[in-house]
Amino acid sequence: MKLQRSSPEEQGVKSRAVADFLAQIKRENHELHSFMLLKNGRVISECWWKPYASRYKHQLFSLSKSFTSTAIGMAVSEGLLTTDTLLVDIFKEETAKLGNHIDEKMKKMTVKNILTMGTGMDYENWGFWSTDTDNVVNFLSSHIKYEPGSVFFYHSHATYMQSAIITKLTGLKLVDYLKPRLFDPLDITDYLWEEDNNGISFGGFGFNIKTEDIAKFGQLYLQKGNFDGKQLIPEKWVEEATSKQIENAGNDLNPNGDWNQGYGYQFWICQPDGVYRGDGAYGQFCVVMPNENAVIAITSNVDMQRIMDLIWEILLPALRENNPPRENKSEHDKLLQAQKNLSHLKVKADALDFPEINSDFEGLDGRVYIDVNKNDGVIGIELDGQKYIYGFKKGEWSDNASGQLWEPGYKYFRNKTYCEWLPDENMFDLTLWFYETPPKNNIKIKFNKDRTKLTLEVESFYIGARIFKIYEYVKI
Repeated sequence: MKLQRSSPEEQGVKSRAVADFLAQIKRENHELHSFMLLKNGRVISECWWKPYASRYKHQLFSLSKSFTSTAIGMAVSEGLLTTDTLLVDIFKEETAKLGNHIDEKMKKMTVKNILTMGTGMDYENWGFWSTDTDNVVNFLSSHIKYEPGSVFFYHSHATYMQSAIITKLTGLKLVDYLKPRLFDPLDITDYLWEEDNNGISFGGFGFNIKTEDIAKFGQLYLQKGNFDGKQLIPEKWVEEATSKQIENAGNDLNPNGDWNQGYGYQFWICQPDGVYRGDGAYGQFCVVMPNENAVIAITSNVDMQRIMDLIWEILLPALRENNPPRENKSEHDKLLQAQKNLSHLKVKADALDFPEINSDFEGLDGRVYIDVNKNDGVIGIELDGQKYIYGFKKGEWSDNASGQLWEPGYKYFRNKTYCEWLPDENMFDLTLWFYETPPKNNIKIKFNKDRTKLTLEVESFYIGARIFKIYEYVKI
């Protein structure tokens, strides 16, 4: 099912307010990737910043958690467990293997404790992608500092255990369990959930879907679990999941206001009355506003608190207005214009020819090969057992499906590559936008005077943070 579209005024919202929000995003130079605003179940504004587009999935990071807890709610409604079920009763075999090497407090931990991040732990005992670890056993063998349910501590391992519960009780991976119950009814067809070496979806992160699918999920919760006349999630569960279940004021995750309003079942309570959200690192949002009958879906690489502040300051008052505005074609046209031709891709009109280089270079960390003529080229990098190949043309952004993020554990993400030749610095400057995930990379390849040596400088950008690495190579 595709969500229906409408003008803001048809749903009682001024186009100017939405345009003001987008203008402020531009003024403050926030890196939004997509934005979708729903009012009364209708999409009244939507835009993507190139190279991001409506047809691409986007990595959700911890927004994945809200989907995982939804699966637990469905399993509860099917009688497979309750929120009071003990973890040790679900994972009896794993508990038996640990014998006496299990914390007494672990024996008290319930499903509700992991839903609310109230495990009593103060650390995570992860193995992530390791091939020789069992993340379920790791969790069960953890030391528990506080009584379960007494202290909020945010960690993704607890959400992983929810995914593991679904697999343990049903024999299905989390995505396979959700497919007929959630994805098919919402017409979510293009999705991916990363998993560990035991085939268990990470749960707390690793889910990838389109922006409109995030909006559908928010609309489902706004409608108390009912979609197209079908009760997909019990209404009672929706109310519990999106209500304050544990106090988190003063937690160390983030001292700002919207991380101190309480936590539900993998949903955050927001500052404005009645508003709640699922969110993920770098600014992946599903914001639900029941009092305003509105939903906001965002993917981005931003200061998350600042984006929420702008929503509360600019959009929320407009969504709350009681007097329906008159249709204003001029203001609506301005909004439509503001939503067009948004892009993070910049190209220099006076791009220089590339020098002709066809050489291999070798270093302690790997190899670099360069095959470039004046109009286009390919640069290949072998580093830490991984291969990266980037193709490009002079003065153009190039599609490149084989480039990889410069971080371990990531699968391949498609990217747009732009390369400039800077003769004064004897350097290729590559910019890479990975348009299915928030981070972007910059790679500078600097040659010595006779081009017999090169230095590879790699920058990864995460919400303004800069991760910088340098590698050196010699021509062979």
